[in-house]
Amino acid sequence: MIMARIKLWLAAAGAFLVALGAAYWRGRSAAGAAAERERLDEYIDTRKRMDEVDAGDDPGVLRDWLRDRGQR
Repeated sequence: MIMARIKLWLAAAGAFLVALGAAYWRGRSAAGAAAERERLDEYIDTRKRMDEVDAGDDPGVLRDWLRDRGQR
């Protein structure tokens, strides 16, 4: 009778640890996906800014664009 209770408690503790580990793993996975999504959003913003610039071959315009880009 006591052994049955000990086994039951050990099984419950094991199930709790498995659930805790699964929640941790899922959270890390979601954090990685969020970081990747943020990186891609930053790339899209940068690409849009690059496409908006029509500097031509004028070095002064290019220099001004680089200075302005560093301030954003």
